[in-house]
Amino acid sequence: MPETTPGPLRVQRLPTTVMEEDVNKSDLLASSRRLMHLALGDLGAADQQADVVVLHAGVAIEHALKAHLCDIHPSLVVDGRDLPSLLHAAGRGDLAKKELPLVKTIGAVDAFLRVSQILDKDKLLVTKEQFRVIADARNGVAHIGVHDTAQLEDLLSTGIKVVDAILVALEEDAAEYWGEFQPLHDKILEEKRRADWIRIEALKIRAQKTYVARFGASDTEERRKAIASAEVHSMVAGQAAAMRRCPACSNRGWVGGDLDTSFAEMEEEPQVVLVTRHFLCSVCSFALDGYLLGYFDHLYEDIPMGPAATFTYADGSTHEDLWMNLASDTFVDRRRAEEEEALRAQIEEA
Repeated sequence: MPETTPGPLRVQRLPTTVMEEDVNKSDLLASSRRLMHLALGDLGAADQQADVVVLHAGVAIEHALKAHLCDIHPSLVVDGRDLPSLLHAAGRGDLAKKELPLVKTIGAVDAFLRVSQILDKDKLLVTKEQFRVIADARNGVAHIGVHDTAQLEDLLSTGIKVVDAILVALEEDAAEYWGEFQPLHDKILEEKRRADWIRIEALKIRAQKTYVARFGASDTEERRKAIASAEVHSMVAGQAAAMRRCPACSNRGWVGGDLDTSFAEMEEEPQVVLVTRHFLCSVCSFALDGYLLGYFDHLYEDIPMGPAATFTYADGSTHEDLWMNLASDTFVDRRRAEEEEALRAQIEEA
């Protein structure tokens, strides 16, 4: 028998359970649409049961959030502490000692927090405090059959904003998602905006009364000095603050919030920005927080604070740790491009 040379060893891999195929954006979004239609359909029923609306809407919103995360990668929807779940998400279900239906996923709140770190605040338009209303109401119905019926309107309007933001991020057809409920969708948001403006106007009237009570109505030099003295005292919380015109008394109040690093173009240095979270006027005590700031562009927009490399806090500490971590990839890419350009020039000269 002629001698033969053995070929390369071929390892037969076991069939894998690929989570990308079993848990995916399309199925989650379809589930979200189906459950949202059930929730909105129950609103028009004569024997409407608010707990059914809350339960269906809450799960629909959670599935929409997870659809967005799953579109990036399935690992974003599983519990990172559970190895079998991570193996399924990585497409190696053959190594997991747990079937796919038993994987552990993150809850609705964690899903929202992850999405809120991915989407800009001007696209999501919902705060974590607002979202707690949805999570708490859904959990209350699911676990003990109890919820606050007064929060149903806020739950639906907030949920609609979340879903709309995700549909835009995923470039999905909103008209197809909402279908026959599009007019109801519009009406719920319209009523919410109306209620918000009523609340804002009531707060403004109260602040204007406080303004007159503190400083009087006559324009005098003494009054102007007292107002100027009050303006400069910031009482807002957060990592940083900046002055902005007060919508109630037209003097200068303060927006406060958290610092973040913004990367505009590759050739530009990263900048520190103040991500505004709340507003408080030290003159008339007019206060707004969360999503209500969105009704005033000059209060809601992020505020440039200066180059990240040279930014310092009020106590003298630097912003270096934050911006270096976030900017490292940008600088590495830029440095690599410069080195490649220099090498190319050397080759051309040679």
